[in-house]
Amino acid sequence: MCLLVHGIYGYIPPARPATYIPFTVTPLLMQRFLYPVLCLIACCVLLSAGCTSLSGTQASAPLTATSAPAENISLVPYALAPADLPAGFAEQSARSKSADEVSATAKDLGWQEGYVSTWASTGNATLGVTTITQTITVYNARNMSSLVPLVAAGEQQQQGLVFSTLPQPATGPDTRAISAVVVNATPTAATSGGVVAIQNESTSTAAAQGYIEVIFGKGQILEVIRMTGPGAQYDTLTTLAESAYAKLG
Repeated sequence: MCLLVHGIYGYIPPARPATYIPFTVTPLLMQRFLYPVLCLIACCVLLSAGCTSLSGTQASAPLTATSAPAENISLVPYALAPADLPAGFAEQSARSKSADEVSATAKDLGWQEGYVSTWASTGNATLGVTTITQTITVYNARNMSSLVPLVAAGEQQQQGLVFSTLPQPATGPDTRAISAVVVNATPTAATSGGVVAIQNESTSTAAAQGYIEVIFGKGQILEVIRMTGPGAQYDTLTTLAESAYAKLG
């Protein structure tokens, strides 16, 4: 109350020095008071420096998840070579297939890339041309056991053909071998004695063409080898399929 009255009436007590301590401090007491404070300040500075260094190290080396881009497989080494073909056949074409050439269903099943080559006989043109077509396709390997029967079933949906199952060559467990004969045509053995030689003895004008075919898969490779024409022989097709299968390793 006295201080308040003094302030109102203009009396201001003399200011105390900034180092004023309201009790007597001896040098020994001062040492005991300052030493723990200084230690505490030093510890805080060290801890702060350590935390800053750690956080800076973590920020400079962040973990980044990366994935390698998918690369196409070269399918040329898996293609049949001239030495694999019977005498009298010449390569007509060999090329990679683009995604625009395959159906949406194939893409949904994991189609990645493809390669197709065609060979034709150069013999007696009077009997007609015999053609060998090899199609190599890369799919997801986990789908292969389902793809082979699916492809075989799809082939047999073509109209104007009668289908039958042929003995499977030695091309692994995922194999189908089929024969397709034009309706009202009779498959007869050619003079070379093949098991199935497609000779259409019908006067029908059906657009479909008979063939024999082997479908097999290994790993992520699906192959279809087809022979058409009067010289299509199952023993020849078997040899071609087994040669192609051996190239897959």
